[in-house]
Amino acid sequence: MRTERVDPTDERAFARWFAVLDAVQRDERPGEPGWLPHEQHRSLLDSQGDDPDHAKIALQVVDGDEVVAVAKLELPRRDNHHLVELVLVTHPRHRRRGAGRRLLVAVEELAREQGRTTIIAGSDEPPGSVGTSASRGFAEATGFSFSQVEVRRDIDLPLDPEVVARLERAARGHAADYALRSWRDRVPDDLVEDMAELYRRMSTDFPRADMELFEEEWDVARVRRDEEQARAMDRTWFGAGAVHLPTGRMVAYTEVGVPRAAPQRVYQWDTLVVSEHRGHRLGTLVKLACLQQVSAEFPQARVISTWNAEENVPMVRVNDTLGARVNGQLVNWQKRL
Repeated sequence: MRTERVDPTDERAFARWFAVLDAVQRDERPGEPGWLPHEQHRSLLDSQGDDPDHAKIALQVVDGDEVVAVAKLELPRRDNHHLVELVLVTHPRHRRRGAGRRLLVAVEELAREQGRTTIIAGSDEPPGSVGTSASRGFAEATGFSFSQVEVRRDIDLPLDPEVVARLERAARGHAADYALRSWRDRVPDDLVEDMAELYRRMSTDFPRADMELFEEEWDVARVRRDEEQARAMDRTWFGAGAVHLPTGRMVAYTEVGVPRAAPQRVYQWDTLVVSEHRGHRLGTLVKLACLQQVSAEFPQARVISTWNAEENVPMVRVNDTLGARVNGQLVNWQKRL
């Protein structure tokens, strides 16, 4: 076996790397699209050179002529300079032969070279493998510590109109001082500074257990770069926010991503209500507005997947009122070097 760095500008090399990631996705969640090749390719290409926000590195282990394990490292450049966010998987046919461990050694060496001290990774546990997944066994055997569980919930689309009407009626009485705004692909110019501040607050206000995730630095330019990358990855994304009328500031938002090549399953991105404006049903209202926009413009969308930390009781309650059903979990792991 040998460990190699993958050049994302080499399309054949990238295809061999992605094939392992895709095999793992299909093994764990058959029938779901998961990451699509052009999304991962664009993500790696965009981070090359002088990207001011993130560096992304692809590694692989090759046995003979076959790629058997792959990793993707994301290294924040603007903040969290101690951190590596890691995806590492071994092809289902080649597990328990040492490829994953070999690859992790290379990951840790590279992390140390970059001055990074903490690795964070997540492992998907579909129904039937909760608590017994191969990724859990690997994490526990290689020195990672359990940090947090995010329960995955799926919600059928379109939402039942009667449920929407009932929830909107119940919420409106609590939100008289707020106005809803919606957008597609680009935050309106008059809200983009507030959006940057909300992204910063998202990095500090969400439940993160003991994970060493620190405040992120956001400005308008970074917001616009994220929007450009979503378009380059062939995604449509929808947003909705709540503006506090007395101050004119946006204080809550939600975002949903739609892979244009596979729009039947869409993905919940962030949802946040800043702490000083909670208790006004804003989470419910922005999610209803956003999901109705998704269904209007992508009627082929049939389900949205969302992940919530077990301790995030208010957001779990919102999703449950929308008819969410549990579909496995994501386990977050951390290793200090």
